[in-house]
Amino acid sequence: MPSTQAGFKSGKDGATPSDLLVQVGPTLRVDIGLRSRAVAGQPPDLPRKNIKALIDTGAGGDCIDDDLAHSLGLPITDEGEMSGVGGRHHAFVYTARLFIPSLGRLLFQPFTGVKLQQGDQLHQIILGRPFLRNYRLTYDGRDGSVGLSDDS
Repeated sequence: MPSTQAGFKSGKDGATPSDLLVQVGPTLRVDIGLRSRAVAGQPPDLPRKNIKALIDTGAGGDCIDDDLAHSLGLPITDEGEMSGVGGRHHAFVYTARLFIPSLGRLLFQPFTGVKLQQGDQLHQIILGRPFLRNYRLTYDGRDGSVGLSDDS
């Protein structure tokens, strides 16, 4: 049963783990790209590593920062209108591989492009409800812990 933590164990500069969870949100570190450089049977070796991904229970889809997608040369596989906290806008959909080392999980799927870096966001990936449907999420705001597990 793969499981990992997406919360915080200790704060910096006097911030408690609970404070950090409120400020930053549940975060996983992921690797992303289109093609892996790993040999068969080994964990994927994707070009960008240790990217911050926000686990967002309010997101109806999985998203990637447009600037990150462009820098990786990800192919645009679709486009259309989407709606978010900034209202309705045009968005591109990119196909990418995303590897979550702490879960040993590789995804190959579409990600909607959003303007995270332009909005001074800490995260470059958003993992929403489609990602979460495969996991049990436990969130303890009192102690700043967030657990993610695959109970299958």
